[in-house]
Amino acid sequence: MYLIELILTSECSHVKFSNLATKRLKQCRTPLGKKISLNNSISIVPELIYPVSSIQQQLSSMFKRPGFEELLRHWTRHSIIDNVLSDIYDGQIWKNLKESSEQGSNNFFRPDKADAHLGLMMNLDWFQPYEGTIYSTGPDEVKLHKVNHYLSPIITELESLWEGVNLNRTNECPNGKDI
Repeated sequence: MYLIELILTSECSHVKFSNLATKRLKQCRTPLGKKISLNNSISIVPELIYPVSSIQQQLSSMFKRPGFEELLRHWTRHSIIDNVLSDIYDGQIWKNLKESSEQGSNNFFRPDKADAHLGLMMNLDWFQPYEGTIYSTGPDEVKLHKVNHYLSPIITELESLWEGVNLNRTNECPNGKDI
């Protein structure tokens, strides 16, 4: 979420494609807050508020549940039938995603890391991958400048998780675990 000082400026300073030198840089400038009169003074309130529990907080809570880590290892006992896609474990990303781009890097998803290397997925109810096909009965698609603000802290946290984090305690590891 935005820091208080960003809200006080009342406009977004995000620059779309800021790493491209060929484009003229232009700030988003979407209003972040509005001034209201409150108790005979002017206050700035955010335009958009959304509650969020960090991914790391949610993972920490799940890892404390009895049996959760065992469920993460379940896929290592998965039956494989050649040329049949019956689960996410049969897909190419699951089989070929590497830990890094270095030559000879280990696969990210492998049995010895089944309860530490996690694949996370995010669903957006309004996402319409094909024109003319309706996959959602929800409201119209969210405007790009609004969804980017929503996704930005999530992407930042996912980048941190990719580097690895330590959970202080799990059900199976009372002294902590790196994931």
